[in-house]
Amino acid sequence: MNEHKHNGFSEESLRRIALRKVNFRMSVKIHISVFITVCIFLTIINLVFTHMFWWVIFPIFGWLIGLAEHITSYIIYARGVYPSAKRGVIYHSVAYIFVMLFLFVIDEFFTPSFYWAQFPGFFWGTGLIIHLVTYYIYHRPSIDEQGVLKSRRERAVEREMAKMQNRVKKE
Repeated sequence: MNEHKHNGFSEESLRRIALRKVNFRMSVKIHISVFITVCIFLTIINLVFTHMFWWVIFPIFGWLIGLAEHITSYIIYARGVYPSAKRGVIYHSVAYIFVMLFLFVIDEFFTPSFYWAQFPGFFWGTGLIIHLVTYYIYHRPSIDEQGVLKSRRERAVEREMAKMQNRVKKE
């Protein structure tokens, strides 16, 4: 068996990763194709049978939220974004953008004189800002005293481990 190593990965490991990326990319392409096909079909049904009311916007924008998260998942995997805190911020941001888009479309469609979607937009947006600030303060890596890239959390874990090791040595 040929055991070539590439940046610490075996040939078999790289093949498994490549297969997952190809499968993931294909699933996104299928999802986009089905989304477009169904949206066209639903729009035709809407035009033919109920042309006075554009109900088709609800399934289109609702499904668009799921599609956006699927594409985001692929991009995160393909680019190798492994810190869960960073992935959380990305998912939270994408969900906020697409859900708020949906709410503003509904708001404009049904109550154009009263913009109620600004309220969830403001409060959820505040939560998103808190999430971003927390990430940048606590999880974003910076260079420590030894020149190593570590997050504040990783440095805190190392200090805690050192305290625990000192207690064990004293006993």
